Amino acid sequence: MPDGSEILKEFQLTQDGISKKSDESYGLSLAKYIASTVNSGVGSYYFNRNARYRQNRNAANGRIRMQKFMDLLELNGKQNYVNINWQSIRIVNRIVAGLVGRWMSKSEKISVKATDTLSVKEKHAQYKELEFLMKNNALVENLEQASGVKLKPEDIKIPADKEELDLWVSQFQRLPEEIKYEMGCNQALESNGWFDVLKEKMLHDSAEVGFVGTYTWMDEQGVIHIDWVKPENAFYSYSEYNDFRDTTWRGQVRAMKISELRRKYGEEFGGKLTERQLYELAATAKEFQLADKISWIDQWTSTYARPYDEFNIDVFEFELKTVDSEAYTVVTTKKNKSTLLKKGIPTKKDESDSIIEDTKWNIYRGVYAKNQDYLLEWGIKTNMIRPQDPKEIGNAEFSYSFFMYQNYEMRNLAIPEKIEEPTDQMILARLKMQQLVAKMRPTGAKYNIDALQEIDLGLAGGVSSPSEIQKIYDQTGNLYFRGRDAEGNPIPVPMEELSNSGFLGQMQGLISLYQFHYQVLKDELGEDPNLIAQALQPRVTSSNVNTAQDAANNATGYMYDAYKWVIADTAKKVCCLLKDSVTYGSKVYRELLKEEDVAGRMFSTTIQLLPDEMEIAKFEALMNQAIGSNPQLIMYIDPFQLMRVAREDAKLAETLFRQGQKKMIASQQEQAAQQSQMNAQVQMQSSQAAEQEKRATMQLEVESKGQIESMLSKERQKETILNGIFSIYAKGLQIPAELKSLETEILQNVALPLFAENMGNVQAMAQDAQATQEGSPEEQGMEQGQEMPQEGMEQQSPEQEQQVPGQEQQMMQQ
Repeated sequence: MPDGSEILKEFQLTQDGISKKSDESYGLSLAKYIASTVNSGVGSYYFNRNARYRQNRNAANGRIRMQKFMDLLELNGKQNYVNINWQSIRIVNRIVAGLVGRWMSKSEKISVKATDTLSVKEKHAQYKELEFLMKNNALVENLEQASGVKLKPEDIKIPADKEELDLWVSQFQRLPEEIKYEMGCNQALESNGWFDVLKEKMLHDSAEVGFVGTYTWMDEQGVIHIDWVKPENAFYSYSEYNDFRDTTWRGQVRAMKISELRRKYGEEFGGKLTERQLYELAATAKEFQLADKISWIDQWTSTYARPYDEFNIDVFEFELKTVDSEAYTVVTTKKNKSTLLKKGIPTKKDESDSIIEDTKWNIYRGVYAKNQDYLLEWGIKTNMIRPQDPKEIGNAEFSYSFFMYQNYEMRNLAIPEKIEEPTDQMILARLKMQQLVAKMRPTGAKYNIDALQEIDLGLAGGVSSPSEIQKIYDQTGNLYFRGRDAEGNPIPVPMEELSNSGFLGQMQGLISLYQFHYQVLKDELGEDPNLIAQALQPRVTSSNVNTAQDAANNATGYMYDAYKWVIADTAKKVCCLLKDSVTYGSKVYRELLKEEDVAGRMFSTTIQLLPDEMEIAKFEALMNQAIGSNPQLIMYIDPFQLMRVAREDAKLAETLFRQGQKKMIASQQEQAAQQSQMNAQVQMQSSQAAEQEKRATMQLEVESKGQIESMLSKERQKETILNGIFSIYAKGLQIPAELKSLETEILQNVALPLFAENMGNVQAMAQDAQATQEGSPEEQGMEQGQEMPQEGMEQQSPEQEQQVPGQEQQMMQQ
């Protein structure tokens, strides 16, 4: 079998089936080729990559090698006259920790959507049902009241308009299977620590080395595991893409304990490794190279615990992707012409038989212990990750998810490497500052001994020597001396201060140099590490804070995107394995999903970023301000619901808030229209009432006028008849016999009312006169005297009373 890259070419291009490719000879040759590629010595790709990774890790953790700065300052001689603190500045650690802390404040979750035909039909049916209920809401309510049967769904709110219906479809329409599946995917990630501990480790990997990776697999019990892959231990074939989509093989070197190897590959557990071989593997471990070396004894084959069980050895775990073609023979029977499908190509083939090939991608997995040249595992991978879509069932995915941002010839620039040069210069400037401070001379003075000796001390007590004068000058700063000696010659100033002017200029130059390289560091990084801290000053507005955040995200956001992509790709693989786990009878996730929930369903996953605390606080402040300025808004929105939604999706919460505002505005407009309509109705009713009252008044007036006219007409008729009668009387003529009844009626109708009126007037006058007489005692006697005649006059016989109408008639005739 060929060696080197030829074995990989033969493995990829061979027409052998899965059974032949699963042979250990293939696996051992491929394992040796991959191991030789990874461990190809000094100057190889992986050697240089890991050297760069190690240097970046040290810089990010404040452990920069300071030996090169000793060479630059020429302070590595046998004797150094300046003691300098050789600790490096931790600015790289500060930058990396700040970025990781900012990224950790962001939250994510996996969103699941069902894409199969059955799910799409169910969602469409729900949409049509809600659309019908929305358009016929009043009719449905009447039917519910009449029948007493609930026709509306209780768990879904009926939308008010088309816009609200579309929002529900895009944001809230979820099938129960989608919700359960989403819970399962998020639970798998959360239980493996990918939203806290492992997330922070991967973000450090992204910032420090520029490479991130995961390993997703399912064990025999159906439990899904998502392991973190250390970038220094990952290996892969050449790729032109950031996500390594065109790689042929991927894997990692990881340490395994002898006890773990025994459990997986030992003879007593169904494997092929004997205890002697396990001991030989343990002999290659680092722990074995101690002073107390362990020798082999036969009793270890049956011992419960061995002293080397906890030794760790390095093994190569790798996966290889290849295309497998399986040939099938289609045989047509001669007796009943039925069709049979047989695997393989027969030695004797009839003319009616045909050959077909089933081609699909497969993943082969190998585990190789390089030190002892043992192939521990090889063959087609169990629990292989295949897409859920039946159209892509022939495809297969690696268990490893790798991502390297800004991939150029399989290398990129992480943060420590980007800012290495300005960081070194800043460290050098700091060391020069230490050197300058250590060698700085204090401010001194020059003393003229001759002048000091010529000073006349005079009567100064306690001053006996020039040294005493120096002490007085050092303590007080005052100096008294005579300017001329006894002969009159001038005496120079005995003491003069010396200023150290060179130190200040050099220190200022070093500070400027440090600030210059810090500016270079900011230019290399693309953002100011203190930008957010400056933006959060009280005097700075919120727009500046947003601008600072946007600038920072644009500069370094692609490093956080690497984590997002790997988690999104890992979630897709978890989604596939979760369906397989439930479908094939595993009980691990049965509390969330049943077999009928995933049967015939296809789910797609996406990563959804949750809002950070600043976005949530901004939304809550906006909502509270709107409610404070317009209290009626509380009737159209649920603040607590919006705050819960904002923690999942701030944009959705803003959309719901705007919907509530629109409802309030529409309601206010409707109320204004109703009020205007009511005012118009009141005005119309008032006008109608006024018009009716006017008509009633006019009708009453007309009726009154008619009655008056009728009465006047009757009076005129009476007057006309009376005039006619009196004209006949005046001529001395007799009334015709046929008009006698009319004459009697007319005279009675006219004369009797007049007589009654006259009698009323007479009685009223009598009562007034009586009241006047009762007013004084003198008049009472007169009134009593007059009463008798009146009584005599009023007492008439019935015969006299009967004669009155005749007398009245005679008077009327007269």
